[in-house]
Amino acid sequence: MAFTLAGCVGAAEAPEDLAEAPELAPQGGPSTGMGGMNGLTPAAYHANVTALLASLSVAAANPLNPSAVNPAIEATGLLATADGRDVFEYVTRCALPAGKQLTSGGRVYTGGGILATTGSWVTGGLTTAQKEDALTCMVTHLNTAGAHVPIFLSGPSIAGTQSPAAGDFTIEEAVWQVDLQGPGETPVYYAWPRADLLNTCGLLTSVSWISRICGTALNTCGVQIRYDRATACTGADGLFTCNGAPAIQTTLEESGLCILHLNLLGIGLL
Repeated sequence: MAFTLAGCVGAAEAPEDLAEAPELAPQGGPSTGMGGMNGLTPAAYHANVTALLASLSVAAANPLNPSAVNPAIEATGLLATADGRDVFEYVTRCALPAGKQLTSGGRVYTGGGILATTGSWVTGGLTTAQKEDALTCMVTHLNTAGAHVPIFLSGPSIAGTQSPAAGDFTIEEAVWQVDLQGPGETPVYYAWPRADLLNTCGLLTSVSWISRICGTALNTCGVQIRYDRATACTGADGLFTCNGAPAIQTTLEESGLCILHLNLLGIGLL
């Protein structure tokens, strides 16, 4: 498949951390983890992250009706808009046990069991570390253009099930982590790129990674693109701990990397 840019891209440095896969050769990604589809818009996520954090601080289920959403979550306003409801749908996929269903306003939200660390959210609010896992799972699903791409998630906080589709996901995209530094503070989003977007797709690396999380080439959301994975992170085979906390790696199908990042920047594929 050939990718053509509708415009010119200037020169950019190729950090040492990207030397692992300069030609985008299939890397034989992790075999255990969970699959998903990144389709949540950054605009919806960032507009509702405060209400989302408030929702993660209380039980997901109504204490008087375990099949319904907790009224305390409805009171945050998260479910009052279509974007907020989409955000809640994605967080239930990430954080609720697989198959757990909660209803609100005629809509059913179903747990995807992606995270192995947040199942207690059904009956109680999450700790800071659990909220960081939930938000990290959320940002891996962000996609600003609507051109949804399958992703494979791995990491210490991801349910360690053997995926029959794991063999199709061979391109390690990036390692992600969200840091909640204090109550009421904006989350900090860390991204350690693993794929060389400049050599592979002709894209300026930092611009593309910022767009992936913020939804714009301007860093309006507090993302930090980092190239110190060798010192900040420990682990291997998609199971990384960074800054002393679990991180999540995204791995894509071989054809998916440029499709995702070109569309993120509004650049057509010819």
